[in-house]
Amino acid sequence: MSTRFLKWLAFLLPVAFFALVLLLRFGLSSFQPSLLADVVALIILAVGTLVFSIWVFNIIEQREAEIRQRSMQLEALHEAGLALTTELKLRNLLQKIVDISCELVNAKYGALGVLRDDGSGIEQFITAGLTEEEYNKIGDLPKGRGLLGHIINQRESVIVPSIEAHEDSVGFPEHHPPMHSLLGVPIISKGELIGDIYMTDKIVDGEESAPFTPQDQQILEMFATQAAIAIENAKLYRQTEQLAILQERERFSMDLHDGLIQSIYATGLSLESTQKLVEAEVPEASTVIQHAIQSLNDTIRDVRNYILGLRPQRFQGRDLLDGLDELKRDLRANSFLEINTHPILDDFSELHPESTVELLHIAQEVLSNVRKHARATRVDFKLEQVGDEITLSIEDNGIGFSKPTLELENKLNGHGLHNIQERAKALQGEVRIDSTLGQGTLIAVCLPYPG
Repeated sequence: MSTRFLKWLAFLLPVAFFALVLLLRFGLSSFQPSLLADVVALIILAVGTLVFSIWVFNIIEQREAEIRQRSMQLEALHEAGLALTTELKLRNLLQKIVDISCELVNAKYGALGVLRDDGSGIEQFITAGLTEEEYNKIGDLPKGRGLLGHIINQRESVIVPSIEAHEDSVGFPEHHPPMHSLLGVPIISKGELIGDIYMTDKIVDGEESAPFTPQDQQILEMFATQAAIAIENAKLYRQTEQLAILQERERFSMDLHDGLIQSIYATGLSLESTQKLVEAEVPEASTVIQHAIQSLNDTIRDVRNYILGLRPQRFQGRDLLDGLDELKRDLRANSFLEINTHPILDDFSELHPESTVELLHIAQEVLSNVRKHARATRVDFKLEQVGDEITLSIEDNGIGFSKPTLELENKLNGHGLHNIQERAKALQGEVRIDSTLGQGTLIAVCLPYPG
């Protein structure tokens, strides 16, 4: 009943009672005043006023109770929405949605059915109110048929006073607890149905099978909107985690290839050349063997660091020039190449440590390719700064390669030159490769430099 209608009643009923009193009074006394007429009129007026007051105030109390209940539900809905924002693990979030839904509408049992991506059926079915023993006894999850299928297909909320009496009900499986009233609400995100919330057996004053109300439906629909956003956020978080794992695997792959594998390969080449020195009884053979042993020990240390989840330590904390000097010593000891350095820039204090490590890994990869493929006798290093960029150039006088060969290397080998480009890209830099068949190769890496 509207407030406007109550206002009109408050005006019209007293007028009607007063008119009735006048009619009775004149009728009883033949237009002559009498005590009896006054008493009767007073009683009628008092009774009418009392009945009217009781009726009006009952309506007002009902309205106040509805407002209080609505306020409590909205407060609970607000707290429920906040609770969803704290959970990013999808499985835990789905369970929290079901539990909170039961609390919002005071349901004994609850369930959340999450559809497959293609909408062909229920992928996950999360419950509340069932003991673990009851859940295990029920057996297989629902397939999305019967009344549940009806709710999925209709994509709209439904209130069912009696589940068994509904025309689409197919009954319950063996060992399923009895359920009577039902409230079903869809979870829709971006126009797509992603699941449904099912509440059964509303509890009112201890009664466990009371029907759900339109107010219950409205509050659960509002919560389903919040749940849809939370589910999408959880899915995005899971995708982000998966992407981070893939990126970490790629990083490990690059580090293993550029660091450990290259070190082992270089040591193997060194030992092969040392075998010839030993056979020829060259004095330098002992020094080369000692260097190879030290290199293998460094590699073992790096493998241990990977097992412990750490990055390789070979270039950690190194100055760029110190790291390049170490690479040149390794190259000179293992290949006897002529090495020339042209450090135009000698202050690298502004270079980020991560950039230093990545540059050294790039240099190690380039030198490994020189040893394996170039057949060179000389390698030239150059470091220079032009504007706000730093450039590391490594040039050899080897056999070089043609452009189709370079493209084939990038396409088939997967690592090597590909890793060099990916490392430079991660530092917002770029790689330039110039090579002519029979005339050597130049690889230049340009990075932003704040110095």
